[in-house]
Amino acid sequence: MAEEIKRIVFKGIYYSVTLAVIVLCVFALRYAHTMLELSWYYWLLLYLLIAVYLAFAVLFTKKLRRGFHIFLAHTLLLQIVPTIAAILTFTITPNLSNRASTFFEDEEVFGPYKPIAGKVSTYERKFNDMQEKQKRAAIANGLAPFKSRADIEQQYKKLRREKKLVKIESNSKYVVRPLTYSSPYVVPKVERLLEDIADSFQKKTQSRARFMVTSVLRTEEDVKKLRRTNGNASTASCHCNATTIDISYVRFDQDESRPRDEYQLRLALAQTLHELRKEGRCYVRRERKQYCYHITVR
Repeated sequence: MAEEIKRIVFKGIYYSVTLAVIVLCVFALRYAHTMLELSWYYWLLLYLLIAVYLAFAVLFTKKLRRGFHIFLAHTLLLQIVPTIAAILTFTITPNLSNRASTFFEDEEVFGPYKPIAGKVSTYERKFNDMQEKQKRAAIANGLAPFKSRADIEQQYKKLRREKKLVKIESNSKYVVRPLTYSSPYVVPKVERLLEDIADSFQKKTQSRARFMVTSVLRTEEDVKKLRRTNGNASTASCHCNATTIDISYVRFDQDESRPRDEYQLRLALAQTLHELRKEGRCYVRRERKQYCYHITVR
């Protein structure tokens, strides 16, 4: 009887340790998913591997014989590898993410920076409108891609008269950052959307704080240059149709007379975009590596 109780206790401890390691691995994978933003099917495969691992753990447990040393040996064999893997995931992932953000950084880089501290808001969790959906909206609402900046300048006067293209500049509501691989031209619907975002943002913050537009219209020439540092740059980007802008969620131009906590500014911007997205005015995706909201007008 005592031997049976001892065996049950050993198994209980064993299963508890196994479960703890599984939870640790799941959190590690989820953390890596958030940081590296890989496709969902990679993570599905990893979760399936965890399930297989758990099945093998159960099989090994059934083979347990008497003696604490046998139990301990099996526990170490089954748990030490995934535990180390989970710890390495937590340790290495931020470094990989920083390297990735440097390598895949969008063109308008204005110095090294980190995301604002704080939890991701519930609004941002819904900013998951994928490229395919945004591209359809870009084609429906935008212009054909331009070959070069000279091509934009050549056509701009005509397109402005036809009310098809406008130039955006920094004003009292928002800042257009110096653009390296894009040009500050958008279709009129984007300009109106920007105005509405800014009005709502300043109303929510009760200040004259301004958000920063970091990327606008890209030409085919811009994309070719951008590919030297960003392998993901493509002529299929919504930025090529003058319908898409990037707004930073880590940098703001503060109202010095009424300074606000930067995370509060980020939250106000996210809430504004959530409302406009819900109204069907735009699609939004939160870009983790570029620290910006990727916004396409609808």
